[in-house]
Amino acid sequence: MLNRLADMAIYATVVEQQSFTAAAEHLGISKGAVSKAIKKLEHELNLRLLQRTTRTMAVTIEGRAFYEYCREMMSQVEAADQHLGSFRNTPSGLIRITAPVTFGSVQIAPLIPELLQQYPDINIDLLLDDKRVDLVTQQVDIAIRCGRLESSSLIAKRLNDLPLVVVATPAFIDKHGVPAHPQELTNFPCLSHSSHVVDRRWTFLENNQEITVRVKGPMNANNNAALKQGLLASLGIAYLPRYQVTEQLANSELVSLLEDYLPTPTPVHAVYRHRQHLSAAMRATLDFLTARL
Repeated sequence: MLNRLADMAIYATVVEQQSFTAAAEHLGISKGAVSKAIKKLEHELNLRLLQRTTRTMAVTIEGRAFYEYCREMMSQVEAADQHLGSFRNTPSGLIRITAPVTFGSVQIAPLIPELLQQYPDINIDLLLDDKRVDLVTQQVDIAIRCGRLESSSLIAKRLNDLPLVVVATPAFIDKHGVPAHPQELTNFPCLSHSSHVVDRRWTFLENNQEITVRVKGPMNANNNAALKQGLLASLGIAYLPRYQVTEQLANSELVSLLEDYLPTPTPVHAVYRHRQHLSAAMRATLDFLTARL
């Protein structure tokens, strides 16, 4: 079929150029290759497409009908090339982005209006989910991932690092005091993400050695925005990315604790499927997120 399509393109060019020699020059192939393609088509179709002598060439009735099909095929190819070329050159079309719920709400969603103002022909579908979304099955273009990346064939672009912070309200500190060392957190009520045991193990660094502390408390939530409500109500100590409590730290609603033991910041990556042949919309969106984050 692929060979047939190539031969059809050659035949259409012969008809339009009205010459084997001119068609060969136009396509950048030999005159013999043109002649071979036409003979092959006539043999496969069992029809005479061209009446030719040493000096003249005429298109048969069957050949004219077949040419219309060939011309339509070439028109479709040209239209596809032009249409896809617009994707390559002009940022346009739908881009689906997935991100964790809180990070996506606080860090990504506020940037979308600016992105769309810069590139009005782009449409954004933002999917917020704390679970790892499969880019292929859910047809996602860009996934924002916080934390260590699993080994995969996906392409990862580093966007930012998220410093972590241990925080509590002044009212909580007045009532319970301040932990001087991470291990003392076992004696304080703490607020954890989710109810899984692994999420109740907080990690710190002391003299470049990792310390893991298992905490417990009156409230767990599978979303940090919900957990923050318990934090501000003085229910316990929380361990969160700093960006989620920047405003409360600045106005002294919250106090930072155990600063000498905080681990290295959590990396943030934009993950996507292919490095090559990115559409203009993908390139523009990735560049924008990299610059703004």
